[in-house]
Amino acid sequence: MADDKTVVEPIPPVPVTIIGTGTGNGGSPLTTGTVGTTPDHQPNLVVNVVTPLMAIAIRFLHNYVLLMVTLVGAGMTTDKIPARDFAHLLMWSAELSVAGAAFGLLKDLVTVLGRLENKFPLLTGSV
Repeated sequence: MADDKTVVEPIPPVPVTIIGTGTGNGGSPLTTGTVGTTPDHQPNLVVNVVTPLMAIAIRFLHNYVLLMVTLVGAGMTTDKIPARDFAHLLMWSAELSVAGAAFGLLKDLVTVLGRLENKFPLLTGSV
């Protein structure tokens, strides 16, 4: 075995997305691009911070598009959603998807407000 050399290649960092607005408990705020170093032979973590409003907007759009695609699929394969043509089916599905996405939005707002209440109990009077 001639010239068997071990080549050490660096492990690429793993991106981690978190929802946050600043400090968690009075420490320094996390910012996008912060690198969390780990022991050898483990990948470092690169932080991507997303604001709560952006996270809620992304979840609303995800739920809306998911419901719309589902309704279009149901309308194309069954006669349960009456439509004259594909454009009418698309518009009808878009209108029906608003209610489901709005319900998900309310659920997400309750989750965020509950976490804020736990973070700032003195502001709500629930000490």
